[in-house]
Amino acid sequence: MQLLTLHLAALYFIVHISSASGGAHRPSRQVLTGNQPGVCRYGRRLECCYGWKKNSKGQCEAQCDHGCKHGECVGPNKCKCFPGHSGKTCNQDLNECGLKPRPCEHRCMNTYGSYKCYCLNGYTVMPDGSCANSRTCSAAHCQYGCEEVQEEIRCLCPSAGLQLGQDRRTCIDIDECVTGNNLCPYNRQCVNTFGSYFCKCRSGYDLKYVEGKYDCVDLDECASSTHKCSHHAVCANTRGSYKCSCKSGFRGNGFECSVIQDSQVKPGILGGTLDNDDIKNIITEPVATPAPNIHQQPFDYDGEVYIGPGTDQGQVDEIPEEEEEEEEKEEEENNQLNSRGDVFKFIIDCNFDQGACEWVQDKADDMDWSVAYHNSAEYYMAMSGLLGESEDTAKLKLLLSDKAQQGSFCLTFDYRVVGRNVGTLRVLLGNSAYPVWEQSQSRDQGWQTELLTVAWKEEAPQSVVFEAQRGKEVGGEIGLDNVVLTSGPCQDDVSPFV
Repeated sequence: MQLLTLHLAALYFIVHISSASGGAHRPSRQVLTGNQPGVCRYGRRLECCYGWKKNSKGQCEAQCDHGCKHGECVGPNKCKCFPGHSGKTCNQDLNECGLKPRPCEHRCMNTYGSYKCYCLNGYTVMPDGSCANSRTCSAAHCQYGCEEVQEEIRCLCPSAGLQLGQDRRTCIDIDECVTGNNLCPYNRQCVNTFGSYFCKCRSGYDLKYVEGKYDCVDLDECASSTHKCSHHAVCANTRGSYKCSCKSGFRGNGFECSVIQDSQVKPGILGGTLDNDDIKNIITEPVATPAPNIHQQPFDYDGEVYIGPGTDQGQVDEIPEEEEEEEEKEEEENNQLNSRGDVFKFIIDCNFDQGACEWVQDKADDMDWSVAYHNSAEYYMAMSGLLGESEDTAKLKLLLSDKAQQGSFCLTFDYRVVGRNVGTLRVLLGNSAYPVWEQSQSRDQGWQTELLTVAWKEEAPQSVVFEAQRGKEVGGEIGLDNVVLTSGPCQDDVSPFV
């Protein structure tokens, strides 16, 4: 018996030594611990597992390279979506109405991130999606079911984007894009749907994953060669768009550029150049004044920058000095004389798409005007009722050129005020603190055209200021577009502002 005990002790010692020596050469490997998610044991060390990263609190949290738009990251590149969403990054709407079993007994309407149940006529929707027979609802003839509140029958609409019509039984759509009751940021365009809306990237922006979220990022049309500038023009990227300007030696609007003819001629015509040897032998000869150009459009281009009609060349509707004295006296009452003594009229288009004027946001105001879109291409300037506080002002300055400062002119512009108590739009001259025009509503909340005669007695204004002041209500907007300056008083305006 004593001999058997010695044999067993020797065998245990040999097995213990062999296991210890084998473990000494075994490589370190990752062992997941059950105490904390994402923590692994590497030999005697505890570190974050692969695909996990230690946060500021010292805890290991999972990393999802593409983000989880409507969910949370629960493991390496693994998202747990919130109810109503699906997809690898939880960026897709889950159509609950297509699930089995269906969540609604009678009718189901899918909404973004959720769903709505409604019942057939004569039934009332219950909290669990079922429909209960209701004789009172049957008599109400509601389109989408009804509910009984304090013994009163009220028809229901299945979405917050629907409202009861005049008959109080059927539901009609609310256009959140028109009413301003949407939360689309400046770089996204509101698209109305039946019962709701969604925001899509505006033209000139592209949806990208940036800094842990999806956002509409400016698309550089110049770098991606998706612009439509002429081969003889330079493309300059802007936020949400781009601009084209003709290169030196060409003229046009940037989309179409043509060669400037006779760019090197004798002195006295278009500033031509000559060599020193030519200058020594030149004999100055009288040069005839070129005939005035009759332009087919109300503004011109100077060199490579689109600036509208110039003061020294290319006047629109120019009347030569040689006309009869009687006609000249009649025109002098409504027109100013330029430095050459010619009577002229002008029309300057200052629209925001491809206008010929210079606009400046006032830095001393409370907020800025923002870009809004009529459609995917044309845009206007607006002050949103969703931004800022009550009584905040946004000022947009139209800097007047020398031509516009030579005499009175007609200021034409389109405006609209959408929403109740959204605010007030005013027009001020740069050298005055008092408005010459203001309006706090527009007919049927649609676009209207206004004509103002701007004149002065002493010092000419340097600018025209469009000031929008925010009202008390949240939502809606004040819009401005199609600003045009025309020489002389307005046709339909008899009381000029001085």
